[in-house]
Amino acid sequence: MAKFREGWYEISFDANTRNRRCRYYKTTSLYTAECIVKESGLQILLWADEAGRHSAWSSNYRPLDNAPPGDWWDNDPGGTNYQPGLPGDQSRANRKLSARELCQRAASADPAKADGLSCSKEIHVGLFFDGTNNNMARDLRDQSHSNVVSLFNAHKEEKAEYFRYYMPGVGTRFPEIGEDKESDDGKRFASGGEARIHWALLQVYNALHRTYHTSDLIQPDEMKKLCVSGLSTFWRLGDDKLISIFKDIQDRLLKAIRDQRPRVTKLHLSVFGFSRGSAEARTFCQWIQKAAENMIVGEAKLELHFLGIFDTVASVGLADSSPIGQGFQDWADGTMDIHGVNQTVHYVAAHEIRQSFPLSTARIRAKSYPPNTKEFVYPGAHSDLGGGYPAKSQGKGMGGRTALLSQIPLMDMYFEALAAGVRLDAKDEMLPAAKVDFNVDSALDKAFSDYAAWTKAQEKQNVANGGEPVQNRMRYHMELYWRWRASKADKAVFEAMSSYVNSKEQDRQDLWESELDWRADVKAAQDASRPTQVFNAMSGTFVDLPPAADEVQKRIVQAVAAAKDVPQNAGDFFDKYVHDSHGGFWMLGPITKENRQDFIASIKQKKATRDRLLKEAEEQGNPGRARNFRNQASAYELNNFERRVLEANAKEPETIPLMTDADAADLRDNAGTAATIALKIMGTGTRREPHGHGRYRRVFDKS
Repeated sequence: MAKFREGWYEISFDANTRNRRCRYYKTTSLYTAECIVKESGLQILLWADEAGRHSAWSSNYRPLDNAPPGDWWDNDPGGTNYQPGLPGDQSRANRKLSARELCQRAASADPAKADGLSCSKEIHVGLFFDGTNNNMARDLRDQSHSNVVSLFNAHKEEKAEYFRYYMPGVGTRFPEIGEDKESDDGKRFASGGEARIHWALLQVYNALHRTYHTSDLIQPDEMKKLCVSGLSTFWRLGDDKLISIFKDIQDRLLKAIRDQRPRVTKLHLSVFGFSRGSAEARTFCQWIQKAAENMIVGEAKLELHFLGIFDTVASVGLADSSPIGQGFQDWADGTMDIHGVNQTVHYVAAHEIRQSFPLSTARIRAKSYPPNTKEFVYPGAHSDLGGGYPAKSQGKGMGGRTALLSQIPLMDMYFEALAAGVRLDAKDEMLPAAKVDFNVDSALDKAFSDYAAWTKAQEKQNVANGGEPVQNRMRYHMELYWRWRASKADKAVFEAMSSYVNSKEQDRQDLWESELDWRADVKAAQDASRPTQVFNAMSGTFVDLPPAADEVQKRIVQAVAAAKDVPQNAGDFFDKYVHDSHGGFWMLGPITKENRQDFIASIKQKKATRDRLLKEAEEQGNPGRARNFRNQASAYELNNFERRVLEANAKEPETIPLMTDADAADLRDNAGTAATIALKIMGTGTRREPHGHGRYRRVFDKS
């Protein structure tokens, strides 16, 4: 006879409808919740009450399987002893919610609605902050949109109960807040982030108003004015302005919904973000708790239900790549700590090393995590987690969008959110355009599982428990990547890689120049690891000095020596799926289509100005005035790269010729004053950040 234990049980199954009825038994005679789970994955909570109902438990009821050790069900995430996790090695291609996850999700439903009551209800609002230079309207055209967009499109939208709002990434167009063009300051310094957070705050109040009136409380013109100037601050000196304005908005909302039925008694917020969008999401979670007094919006209790974020990077103002900044200025100053959220899931990139992209871990200070927080270290660069690479870029993901490495964290975040009760559609409920984003190529699925299984086995022996959480795992994964890069030291071997062979011309150039940066790192590490000799004049002999290598350089030398220890499937995983973010991160030259158009237009304007001045000189009868015009024209002389741009555009409009590090000096002429100063401070002589992959990523646990 089965022994009773407290938990969920399947008590019946309807063969006709394929529905399962489940109960949560507290004792053998008392159950406290009941739900129906449909075959599609839809859950209907019939009721939930701690007082419970009486009914005898039967040994014939099927218990839901025990969760494995470390699962969310068995161990509270967060806290002093929490250690960041690694993604599992299970298949993502055909994953469905487990019975246990289904019941967890059902427990988040509105019991009043299930009972058919109409005097009150709860609503759900999803907020989606996209990453730097990610923009749904632009990126959907070539299917290079981020995971934030995929999750946004999967969120339910029924204006009486379910609402969703999308905030484009900084540096991209967002007309609703007055940003009608792409912005270099947004891409470099995260300007515009504050306005995006304010826009999201205002939409929370609009969502509740729409529940009653099917219209917004705050109309677009007022929204723009509030975001651009009304709520805007200069290097935030406090929250008084925010609190005052939202108090007025709350009063307007209460007046607008007075005596309306059904009353909204609870407003569930689910917040998602990637990159600087993750930083915005974390800031939003702090500011909404200040804007909404006592966490009340209208008459509804506000609940920060779920925070799902990919690889948080703040870099607001002067980034960590600058010797005088860490990227926590303005709206990111003191706003990265997570508190007041029911459940947080944060995925961080193990193979991101750019100085301009330091990680803001979910950890608070040295060791502890906020309650109910999970953090996982995933293989890949920044956008291998949050998405944004087009298929086949750098010769990766050759099977199309479903073969991009970012599909794995997308699927994992989708199921985390779905199980937590976020109002996302089940796959069979999605529209075709949204559903296709949640497919995983079978070759990628297997490659990721193989890598995850290999690294788990490696970590048992090599990751020190005493190291700082997150850093220890990220550093070890980086060292595995160094081993793989070292195995490609022969140029012929490097050029035979699948990714190099399948890359377009510009990507090949970027990959090779990034490889040269890595080789310079290796040489510097090897040189520093050799003892040096100095002449001692007193003794008349040479004296050996110990090697000057720092800890990172020692690790690089060890990784190079272990290059042969990378199994074939792990090497293939790095080659075919993990992007080289250092190589692809241009600090000089146009990136987007709009950037290219502006870049070409500026060169044409420069040439036109020069031609006009030379013509003026030719038409002058006064030799002195003619000389002055020629001197002015010399300031508009085109450099070699600019001439190549015009030559290329004469053959094919909007074409940028191949860019190499040899063009760096010419490209600086078009970079603008702010970018030129930033590049000089960083000390780079290439189109990229200085140095290569021979470093660990900077990790911040405070802001």
